[in-house]
Amino acid sequence: MKHQLTMLAAALLVAGCNNSGGGSDSSTPTYTVSGKVTAQAAKGNETVCADLNGDFICGSGEPSTAASNGQFTITSTDKNILSAPLVVNLDTGVTSKSSYGSANAKSTSTNAFLVAPGQQKTTGNEINAITTLVASQVAGGLSLDNAIKAVKAQLLVLGLPATDNLLSEGSNNEYMTLESNILSIISAVDKTTPGYSLTIFSQNLEDYKDILLSDAPSEEALQNVVNDLDNSAEAVVPNDTGVTIYFTDGGDNAVAPSDYPGQDADYGFDATDNGFKFVKLDANGQALAEDATEWSCVKDERTGLIWESKKNDASSPQHFDRLFAYQLTGKFEPYIEDINLAGCQDAGDNICTTEQYVDYLNNNEVCGITDWRLPTLYEFYDLIDFGETETDADDLVYGLTYAYFPLQSKASYLETGTVWTSTPSFTEYSDQALKGQEIRAFVETRGTYRGKFSFVEINSDKVDSDNSDSYQMPIRLVAKGSKK
Repeated sequence: MKHQLTMLAAALLVAGCNNSGGGSDSSTPTYTVSGKVTAQAAKGNETVCADLNGDFICGSGEPSTAASNGQFTITSTDKNILSAPLVVNLDTGVTSKSSYGSANAKSTSTNAFLVAPGQQKTTGNEINAITTLVASQVAGGLSLDNAIKAVKAQLLVLGLPATDNLLSEGSNNEYMTLESNILSIISAVDKTTPGYSLTIFSQNLEDYKDILLSDAPSEEALQNVVNDLDNSAEAVVPNDTGVTIYFTDGGDNAVAPSDYPGQDADYGFDATDNGFKFVKLDANGQALAEDATEWSCVKDERTGLIWESKKNDASSPQHFDRLFAYQLTGKFEPYIEDINLAGCQDAGDNICTTEQYVDYLNNNEVCGITDWRLPTLYEFYDLIDFGETETDADDLVYGLTYAYFPLQSKASYLETGTVWTSTPSFTEYSDQALKGQEIRAFVETRGTYRGKFSFVEINSDKVDSDNSDSYQMPIRLVAKGSKK
């Protein structure tokens, strides 16, 4: 079965990058993150933790503290507390849904929780229902700035006040009813995958408008929301390797050899459905027949993720070999030399950066979707099919299942193919990091080395132009689908 990097592996990366091998001060630095629980339902003495693994649960060993009059300060030797979500456990005493909340076999002893997104802020962090919606959008893959914009837009649709300063305005009395109903829902959802549940919830507030704005929603109405979220957020299981053949002394074989038992093809999803379970979608996001010759997107039935299909049209921003400069608005603006070499220059359409391309797909509602985003490193890695045998003109094996992703780019600095992901490298915290530059992670997508993780150092607009570029890469965007 295909495994993803664990937090231990990430920690080892950090340790490796931060080992300067010198210096006389061997003391371990400590870091603090502080703020206030501003939820109106809070009593002021709740437990607050830095959610290092991002599962919206205060797990054993994660740095935590007890709030005092709502104020909290978490101290740790792990610098990641500055970028981790902050979770507060609440015993709200909400009874409007108690008849089914207690009956939910998967509920934990904690009645509810609220979350704030990691902001790299040592002070001034607030935790309330509004920050929870923002943190849930971030968990879904949006940047913090775009998550705030997304929540702001939805609150305005609900008829509630919303500004760009949402993260400091959650205690507004006009959010009181919204907070109460959000807590009622959170207290009853399946706690196995709370982050996934709240991501879906935060992306679809308008669908629950009447319930969220009701002073006294019925238990049936609340139960329907909870059931909807639980059904959509059933445990997401990663794909398998796609390896369905066996290795023998005489070469590859479709039949299991008796002299080499226990090979990968005998286990997991490789043995049941070739490791992957894809469905082609039309321009409106509707399922097509398996043998359809034209399709706009591909849905991964196992994870629920929907992937864009590329086009063989050089004039389209969706061309499979189109190159983009990396951008994260407000935090990382692209280097001018990377913009000059992006595909937009020949096309003349001003879609030059990753964020401009995300906006392009969302504005055009490709496959009826408006929440397209860059995939994380692990999401894209999970798409790699190690059993694919189709090769390109250079005899390199394709990295994605060719029958569903026939247009795969090789227009990058490595002939093995790469795409942008949203995952940064922890080396940005090391003493090797250079001003105005950032380390980004990517997956090689073709040939013998498909699935290999690599890292590149890219320049931002803060680096002086010297007529030398850093990196541009192709993109394949993803969106959260519903696992129903």
